[in-house]
Amino acid sequence: MSDATEGNVLARIDAMEAAAFRAGLMARRLLAEHPDLPVKEIRPGFVGGGRAELQINTDDCDGVSVWAERLGLPVESKISSYTYDTGYEMVFEACRAEGQVDGVGIELLGTRSLDGAEREAWIAERDQAAAGPTAESGTGGTE
Repeated sequence: MSDATEGNVLARIDAMEAAAFRAGLMARRLLAEHPDLPVKEIRPGFVGGGRAELQINTDDCDGVSVWAERLGLPVESKISSYTYDTGYEMVFEACRAEGQVDGVGIELLGTRSLDGAEREAWIAERDQAAAGPTAESGTGGTE
């Protein structure tokens, strides 16, 4: 291997090692500074170019919200459904927040199931929206 090639390869390895180290430090720091916040799983990592990343999975959307509030990150959520082979439709909310803390990319993730009346209301609203406007609502007729 030429000196130029070896230097380039070693520089990439150095960047990877530094990013992994920064992600680990941030994980330890956040856990130490916020011992009261929920953590189901934490995944330190890195991507090309030596950028450090940290993914924190919480028990639910409430966990994402409290972490996001502490770190000053906006929360996004989306309600979706999945139908099992049995025909049962599970409805869930996926919550996510992402941003930077001291140069480390942070992603917070959590979910919650919608049950009972809340589940039924979401399914009814979705089905009504999919059906489109009707003549009874006054928006589907012709003039």
